[in-house]
Amino acid sequence: MSNSKIPKAIFSRLIIFSIILLVSGCARWPDGPGPGPDETKYQLEITVEVKGEINTDEGIYYIVLDADSESIDGPVADINFWDDDYYYIKLENDFFYFAQKEAGSPEIQLVDSLYSGNKLQVTIALSDLGNPNSLDINVLTTDSDNNIYDSLDNSYFTINTNLGSKPPINDQEGDSGDGGVDFDIVKVTAQITIP
Repeated sequence: MSNSKIPKAIFSRLIIFSIILLVSGCARWPDGPGPGPDETKYQLEITVEVKGEINTDEGIYYIVLDADSESIDGPVADINFWDDDYYYIKLENDFFYFAQKEAGSPEIQLVDSLYSGNKLQVTIALSDLGNPNSLDINVLTTDSDNNIYDSLDNSYFTINTNLGSKPPINDQEGDSGDGGVDFDIVKVTAQITIP
């Protein structure tokens, strides 16, 4: 009789121990909070083309993003009117810088960035923007003192963050004033991708 009680006792303890492990959630992802390995990580890829060549020595190229899903207050071309909740990417002196406009915000790491010839391209993890449902995007070029050379004709455009892309946004040529062709925005494309 005692021989049959030992296996039942061990079996009961194993069952109770298994239930405790499941309920307590002992299994954690090694990277801590955030999406688990089965969750999709979406990215935003933006490409900007100018009529001339990207010239980071004589001016600045900006991409500004509004992630608050309120299209009535998207990013206009005047930097002084950008809200604190806007994010911006700045290409100046051969370097990309990505941060939120709010004072004291830390720099955010771009997934990828490059420029060559007449194009610059950046890739952003949507999780770094709080996984918004949509984004308002503007692109502009300035001199080194942030005086505007060119921006998108219609101020900004909106992209929904479900998979897909925005048709190319064409900008009027020859409207960059003293900036010349190197700061004359001609086309912007944006698409949501999965790495």
